[in-house]
Amino acid sequence: MNPTLGERVLRARTERGWSLADVASRTGLSRAYINAIERGRSKRPGADALRRLEAGLGTLTGAPVDVENLPPGLAAIADERRIPPEELLVLAGLRIQGRQPQSRERWRFIYDALVASEGLDQRAEQEEGR
Repeated sequence: MNPTLGERVLRARTERGWSLADVASRTGLSRAYINAIERGRSKRPGADALRRLEAGLGTLTGAPVDVENLPPGLAAIADERRIPPEELLVLAGLRIQGRQPQSRERWRFIYDALVASEGLDQRAEQEEGR
């Protein structure tokens, strides 16, 4: 059986010998929220929370993403674009105005826009470093 996100967060935290406070300070998430994720009380954290957790703890994917549970359009481009499992988890949690994108074309547009926008962050980091 595949470990849940909460189990993976708990394992990553304990392997590092970190407390909930340590993870909270590294991610900017509250100890209570991290605890809720670990205990399975928050089963579908948003993309920002997943990004923060992975920035603090490293990749949290313990097993391949279940493609059958992905939105139809996202599942279609997952193989086409060779999207890594940790990115699929973030994308699968995406909601825009309360709705999840469904079509292949919309997912392709969203993914390509995110990849292309990396250059914006890199330029901003370079300008800040000057």
